Amino acid sequence: MPDILTVNNLWHLALPPGTALVGGEGGLSRPVEWVTSLRAAFPIFGALSKNYVAVARLEVARRLDPRLTAAYLIRELDRVQAAALVIAEHIAPTDAALADALRLPVLVLPEGMDIYQVERDALRALVDREGQMARRQTESRDRFQQLLGQGGVQAVADELARLVAGQVVLLDGGDTVVAHASAAPSLTEREEAAYPVSVAGRSLGKLVLRTAVGRANPLDALLARQAAEVCAIEMLQQQTRQETEERLGASLLEQLLDPNQPEEAVAARFVRLGYPLAADRRHLVVALGGAVGSSCHTACHDAARDLLWAVRRDGAGALTIAYRRYHLVFCSLPPAVSERQARGWVRQLAEGEAGGQCSAGVSRLVDGIPGLREAVSQAISAWDLGQCIANRAAPYYYEELGLYRLLASLRERDELRRFYEETLGDLVRYDQEHDAELVHTLDVFFAENANVSQASRALYVHRNTLNYRLQRVVDISGLDLNDPETRLALQLALKVYHLSQGQLDG
Repeated sequence: MPDILTVNNLWHLALPPGTALVGGEGGLSRPVEWVTSLRAAFPIFGALSKNYVAVARLEVARRLDPRLTAAYLIRELDRVQAAALVIAEHIAPTDAALADALRLPVLVLPEGMDIYQVERDALRALVDREGQMARRQTESRDRFQQLLGQGGVQAVADELARLVAGQVVLLDGGDTVVAHASAAPSLTEREEAAYPVSVAGRSLGKLVLRTAVGRANPLDALLARQAAEVCAIEMLQQQTRQETEERLGASLLEQLLDPNQPEEAVAARFVRLGYPLAADRRHLVVALGGAVGSSCHTACHDAARDLLWAVRRDGAGALTIAYRRYHLVFCSLPPAVSERQARGWVRQLAEGEAGGQCSAGVSRLVDGIPGLREAVSQAISAWDLGQCIANRAAPYYYEELGLYRLLASLRERDELRRFYEETLGDLVRYDQEHDAELVHTLDVFFAENANVSQASRALYVHRNTLNYRLQRVVDISGLDLNDPETRLALQLALKVYHLSQGQLDG
């Protein structure tokens, strides 16, 4: 702690919680040498001197002399170079502006405070700063522990932000935001400090504290360390619960996907994990995964958490399980929850912040354990297929993937490869060798229901250009575009092409 106590230090160290600065912010760095309270007789402040803090009840001053207004006291204190004025009632905006102009801090105590007790606490802070810090440390720990029990780590973050008039961000070991709170929405110029969140040498994350430049004081660091210490226990418990749930979830999923396992045993494990399996329940499985080649584990974890919250908010049951590269969210829908509501959860997820990095594959609505087994496969298949189909945005609903589901099951068959090669192979190779766009042209042509005018507009080319390209398709492939069977074959081959990303090309 610094040798000289400033007004800012005294405010946070000795004045009661809830004391507010109403003017003179520019003078918070003034040094404090003594504290004196207003008397009921003249001289009202006794031997008021430079760097003194005056504590007063304005109504007492007005009873002594109506001329002893807030503005008069502020000017007089500035004249003797006092450090600050601490009062028990709010002042007019003009008086606050005067304090700002003179850079004399004016602090307003919470209602009902004992002025003389405030004076004694402030003097104790001046003569025994270490003792006062120890007292505040004990008080803050007790207060944070109480809030943790009432509202979890978010309540602790909210209180810390209020006490330091700043911003608090609590992060776990993967830098995922666990809690965020702000009592100062706009901090254009700020100071930032990070405090480790750990238990017995095990790092669980960090607490980041942001305050306005010049507002930091020794108590801020003390409060932040106390908050980090209290949150560490809760975060350790959450992490332990999550690890246990993930192990149990992975084991449960293996059991679910094993067709030789008795349904009763699988159902019992779901119920033990709090997942409702009543006969009137329908189920939906959502597979969450990051884009191919990207590292999106954190985004998918956040997305799964948001989806769980939405599902439970609407009265449905939910369970999340990490499986391979996916986060699987099982949703148990009671009769009162419609399929439309369930789709709404997934739509909100796609529109949210995590939706840009994490996409969703969604199963059909199913019943019972056999249905859940199929739903896991459907959700994962929907996600996988969605990554391969051009121009299709997430979420990917299994029942909306149409022919792609059938073609995906045939991808490894030689007959499908021969069909693709005989139908589209020559066109794909021509495009690769000549940097042409015949396959894309054909795709758009069919997407516009073989309407030349609409297709030319969609391709941004002249109608004659489109007709020329279509004739090149006929010349290269040897197929008749006027034949309905040929058109169907080409459309199927195009779906195979998109599904396999050209991998079937010989």
